Amino acid sequence: VCFSGSFVKGNDVVGPLVGSISSTSACLLYRPSVTAQNLRLQLFDAQQNPVTSVDAKCSAESDFVAHFVVSGLQPETTYTYQVQRLEDSRAILVKADPTHQFTTATRERDSGVVVVSFVSCVDVEPTEIWDEMESLEVDAVCLMGDTPYIDSSDLDVARKKHRSFLQMPGLARLGKTIPVVGVWDDHDFGKNNGNGLNLLEGKSRTRQAFVNYRAHASYGNGHEGVYHKMDLGAMEIFFLDPRYFSQTEPSPVDASQPTCFGRQQWEWLLRGLRESKAKFKVLAMGAIWQDKKNSETDDMFTYWYERDALLDFIKREQISGVTLLGGDIHVARHLKHPGRVGYDLHDFVISPGHERTITGLDVYHPSLLWSLVEGRQFLTLTADVRGDKPRL
Repeated sequence: VCFSGSFVKGNDVVGPLVGSISSTSACLLYRPSVTAQNLRLQLFDAQQNPVTSVDAKCSAESDFVAHFVVSGLQPETTYTYQVQRLEDSRAILVKADPTHQFTTATRERDSGVVVVSFVSCVDVEPTEIWDEMESLEVDAVCLMGDTPYIDSSDLDVARKKHRSFLQMPGLARLGKTIPVVGVWDDHDFGKNNGNGLNLLEGKSRTRQAFVNYRAHASYGNGHEGVYHKMDLGAMEIFFLDPRYFSQTEPSPVDASQPTCFGRQQWEWLLRGLRESKAKFKVLAMGAIWQDKKNSETDDMFTYWYERDALLDFIKREQISGVTLLGGDIHVARHLKHPGRVGYDLHDFVISPGHERTITGLDVYHPSLLWSLVEGRQFLTLTADVRGDKPRL
């Protein structure tokens, strides 16, 4: 592709990709080449009038990925965007057109419909799941770990895998207009059955690669972990990180046991649930909330004391509309825990996005409603808050 006389190799380009959005802000990323340069993102309204602009740098430190954070936007408003190179104002790298736009979230809690897709366990390979998400006109795409498979804590390897993943044609096209956000699980954390202790030396590097290639409003506490949340009005999604802090400190609920989430993430989660105004709160992560029933320890049954303390908190504080979501096990499952939090608690497992299933992890559980051992799966949650009875 040629822009103002400069040649950009196709395998260098990532994005543009829309990430976290809110009712007044949006995050985007773009990697045009392996060149240090300064970029400007400019937004336009429906009449193509300029609205605002923000500058960002492509540098070796960020693997030449520019991150843009735009604030002061209007709710439920569609903006087209363009990206230009500041060193040459004629170099329009991304043109403002219908293939480069996004829509901010609503502030409304009691009206409208929000549709969000979740997927885990996806390799860098041809797949039609992104096309199907596009046809369903989802409002956001959530990558729930093992997206992609990295299995290395080498920074160059991790960055290359993230690049290849985001360059897959269907996902790349989707990400130009639809927010793509998420969290990691063990393989993109860097190690199968990985935790914060057995990947103690390498997890800062895999985090750096993750931060480079996700356009989130925040990443953990700012220097550790990758937890964050996104508020879409009817639905607020809490993306939990059960990897980075696990096994590294005593649990905030039982000092005699090792933690899963770590104290800072734990306090952030409880505070966020207590303050949330959304009708539905989705607690989403790559690990599952129940026992995998195998030799691995990366499930919430291992940390049952934190899981149970969390669910007891939800019940005690009368926090409505909570749903659990996990991935990892290459089986899709739907469990319902009757009255667990003062109402029936639904617990979804969505996996895999590729074709490699694990029949042995389709295990008995008294709360199991159904399961499906089949590949190429993703989950769609629709929050409909029209009328007197909100529904998920």
